[in-house]
Amino acid sequence: MNGKSKYEMFHHQSPWISSNRRYCHAIQRGVVYESVSSDVFTNLAFEDWVYNNLDLSTTNLLLLWRNDPCVVIGRHQNPWAECQLRQLWGSNVKLARRRSGGGTVYHDLGNLNCTFFTDRKRYNRKENLELITNALRSTWPGLDVTVSCRDDILLDNFFKVSGSSAKLGRQIAYHHCTLLHSVNTPELKSLLHSKKEGLTNRATQSVESAVKNLSDVEPSVRHSSLVDVIAEKFYSQYQPLYENKVYPVDPSSEVDWPGVLSSREELGSWNWVYGKTPQFSVQRSHTDVSVLVHVHHARILGVVIQALDGWIDTGLIQELTGHLAGTKFWPKDVAEITEAFLGAVIVDADTRQKLHLICKLLLETLS
Repeated sequence: MNGKSKYEMFHHQSPWISSNRRYCHAIQRGVVYESVSSDVFTNLAFEDWVYNNLDLSTTNLLLLWRNDPCVVIGRHQNPWAECQLRQLWGSNVKLARRRSGGGTVYHDLGNLNCTFFTDRKRYNRKENLELITNALRSTWPGLDVTVSCRDDILLDNFFKVSGSSAKLGRQIAYHHCTLLHSVNTPELKSLLHSKKEGLTNRATQSVESAVKNLSDVEPSVRHSSLVDVIAEKFYSQYQPLYENKVYPVDPSSEVDWPGVLSSREELGSWNWVYGKTPQFSVQRSHTDVSVLVHVHHARILGVVIQALDGWIDTGLIQELTGHLAGTKFWPKDVAEITEAFLGAVIVDADTRQKLHLICKLLLETLS
């Protein structure tokens, strides 16, 4: 390596920003990357890698990316409250939890994600959104797009085509937003906003909005054209780092982005996607009995079963709820415990029927 670090060699050979703050002294202004991956966990991991490793003290970075069908919840959200989990589990749609806050969104290849990375002092969400709307209006004058007071991009001052969230650190910040151009809106509407009955929730809740695709108004709007016009507007605002072009990046390259795959593994894990869920409770009731489950970090804190005095032996209830405490709040895990309990307990037919009802209500709380 002739005594040079791999970061210095990589920086001199390619138009990348240095990944070590000691090595980046050149004064450049802007660069646009486009991810070649459509895997949500890989793209989120790359966002995380850029945030934690690149020196952006003198450079603005715009990352453009899109994903195969997935639902992405905010860092502090509850998937049981935000989407139709049973339907999602039975489909090819993935569920992901991002590092930033904000609400739940649906992604597919008909949605373009834009992530603006800057030095914390230069963070300006409104400026980023105005850049996008200006790019859209200058290319497609028929698109009436504006930035709302909630930092959404609205079409015809009503339909939401873009939502935003952000992560702010001491030195680096990023703002990312969606841009719906030809997304599968029936699937979006069927998967989001579950309005789960009987759920008491402390997590951040999404705000439901009417949505529309840009291509519904301007059929010529395509992913490739959006990438071109947004990159062009970005470079008109920021001096190019090297060339005025969009640089394709492979966000799964461990050679270029050391450690990115371990971040992807974490972001795709059950412990992150479900296990970071804030505390909540969910209740299901029948004529004679009510089941209330308290959950924290997707594990059962406790189960309260209420019924009329004498309806069922309280010792049986205590035994069942004791088995459930600490268990993953997950269909397979809860089903295994309830099935094992029902298989082992020796009771009369009437009591067994009541226990089956309780276990059925328990499983209904899960989706």
